[in-house]
Amino acid sequence: MRFNTEISPLDLALTLGCGQTFRWDELERGSWTGVAGKYLVTLRGDSESVIIDTPSKDPNVVGMVRGYLRAGDDVTRIQRALAKDPVLSRGMRQYEGLRIIKMDEWECLVSYALATYANIPRIKKMVRTLCTQFGAPIPGGAHAFPTIRRLGEASEKDLARCGLGYRAKYVVQLCQSLSPNEMKSIGRLEYYDLRERLIELPGVGNKVADCVSLFGFGKLDSFPIDVWIERALGRLYHVKGSYQKLSEFAHGRFGMYAGYAQEYLYFNERSAARDDACAFSEVG
Repeated sequence: MRFNTEISPLDLALTLGCGQTFRWDELERGSWTGVAGKYLVTLRGDSESVIIDTPSKDPNVVGMVRGYLRAGDDVTRIQRALAKDPVLSRGMRQYEGLRIIKMDEWECLVSYALATYANIPRIKKMVRTLCTQFGAPIPGGAHAFPTIRRLGEASEKDLARCGLGYRAKYVVQLCQSLSPNEMKSIGRLEYYDLRERLIELPGVGNKVADCVSLFGFGKLDSFPIDVWIERALGRLYHVKGSYQKLSEFAHGRFGMYAGYAQEYLYFNERSAARDDACAFSEVG
């Protein structure tokens, strides 16, 4: 089936290929295939709309894709608010089509727990194997992400066979620490309370908690900090220090749209490292 929906602005490469999520592959330029919820989809888009091809006949796939790509975010208004920052104001336009994605909360939590000390190809392989072994089949030959209950039935040894290594124990412990109802209830917490609750979970540190808050629970004031963001804050804002210090600076500087600011800074820093040039200029 083919569906079409308007999402503007939108750049699929920036959105699906930047490491926010781990179940997407570019088939050809401008065409991305992956799993969103219980649907296998292929997306093709321009700056204003996206074509959805899927083996499923369920028209609800459109709502799933729109939710996944956060179609309701007014990116223009967000950029206008962030443009008050003199560093961000010059370079954001080239990233206008980048959207924060909205993953399933449980999928996001497990995926980022697996992502510690692993590169993107390995993370994608672990997630793919986990889904193939324990996820429910969906039309098109793919598998949904396995539920808490299904993963809770697997032993640590079963999970280790999926190539998870030492991370297998974290998945077991996460299944023991949470129930489906609690996953829903903690999503109602404000960002700082949610982050505190997530850090209590096995295998979840500062960065994972912020990633899950942003990409899973949709808290746009979350600001994950990795080595690229640490470099960007030091180079552009002359701010260095602990995760907490950098986090406090970012929340004070970027406010309710810190998550979008983080993505812009991430892309800019990667570009600067690759091309020895960047769109953003440092604070004077």
